[in-house]
Amino acid sequence: MKRILPIALAALLASAAPAFGASGARYLESHLTASGGIAEQGQPPTVGVTEWAVMGLRAAGINPGALRRAGGRTPTHYLASHAAGWSNAFQIEKGILAAVALGADPHAFGGRSLVQALRNRVHPSSGRIGNFANSTYWGALAFAAAREHQPARTVHWIESRQQSNGGFSYLSTTPAGADSNDTAAAVMALRAAGVPCRNHHLGRAYAYMKTAQGPGHGYSLLPGGSADSQSTSWVIQARAACSLKNSGARAWLAARQASNGSYFYSPGNHQTPVFVTAQVLPAANGRHYPIR
Repeated sequence: MKRILPIALAALLASAAPAFGASGARYLESHLTASGGIAEQGQPPTVGVTEWAVMGLRAAGINPGALRRAGGRTPTHYLASHAAGWSNAFQIEKGILAAVALGADPHAFGGRSLVQALRNRVHPSSGRIGNFANSTYWGALAFAAAREHQPARTVHWIESRQQSNGGFSYLSTTPAGADSNDTAAAVMALRAAGVPCRNHHLGRAYAYMKTAQGPGHGYSLLPGGSADSQSTSWVIQARAACSLKNSGARAWLAARQASNGSYFYSPGNHQTPVFVTAQVLPAANGRHYPIR
């Protein structure tokens, strides 16, 4: 049975906690700057880190559009002020996903329709979005986030990129090996487009990702590699898209969390903690892209 702490004891425990608490979301909030951008440890804010961070915050149940430092700007203002310069498919896709996570309208964000800009980057014959396979995966996720119709040819094109081992690569034409991250993105894109979990493309993709799982239940970028938090997060999310169990992988991920709420990239490696934490939070909170 759930116990209720006395008010005085609860207050004492709260006062003993770190300033931003031990959660990954509070850790990200602590890196919000007066500009509204979110910065990597010891660095100025960037659009990329801010985009991933607002998606992670939304996944953790926090409205990132309402965050601001005293006298500062919001992440919505920060990203909208950069939107005019987004030209390639990746920039537009991440902008759409971030705008939706912020609770903003990607049809009118920063003085432009990001959705129409992405439509303009759909190849009319093949359905490929941008110049890469993974720009197509993330394009499909961006359209789903904006509640826009997915071109059937885009779904078929993604399915056609599946390799003989069941995995997906980031490249569209030049031969390149599959990896767990891009395979996870392709699975989430197909699910967002309405492809059912019983589809054979998804079954083969899940089988491929299983080959990247290590003995400790974490996942690596490539089969046989060392597990890392971001790869583990991607696969957890892809599996969650079809309600598959992730208990071992989630336990591996939880063991990577530091006392300040951030996540280690891998055991003993605390590189780019803001970026890593932002990409881990969806999996840690049972969510998967696109995140609204």
